Amino acid sequence: MRRKLRNAKRDLAYQRALILYNEAVKALKRGMTDLSRRYVTLGLRLLSKADVRKPIKYRRWVCKNCLVPLVPGISCRVRIRRNRKQIIVTKTCLRCGYVVRTPCPRGKLGNRRKSGA
Repeated sequence: MRRKLRNAKRDLAYQRALILYNEAVKALKRGMTDLSRRYVTLGLRLLSKADVRKPIKYRRWVCKNCLVPLVPGISCRVRIRRNRKQIIVTKTCLRCGYVVRTPCPRGKLGNRRKSGA
């Protein structure tokens, strides 16, 4: 019984954190950066109290320095750099200047154009 209750709490915390992230993005698009930061911090606190792993949206699309959701064109700049072995996606936060570089294997992004033609 306790295990079911614990899993239900974790699932509920995970879902609420995703809802808070979506609300943070909406608030950011309306120009309310402080409110969006508040939503992100509430979501992160909820996940840590429930002992749940952070969703991919929180790991990749939140600035680790200023906790603003990274929305391309609004709060971050996204650049793609091609190397020989891999492609590097660079996200720069426009608020604080924090840079995140994510390596991606060549086959995942490089073959997209060939499959469409």
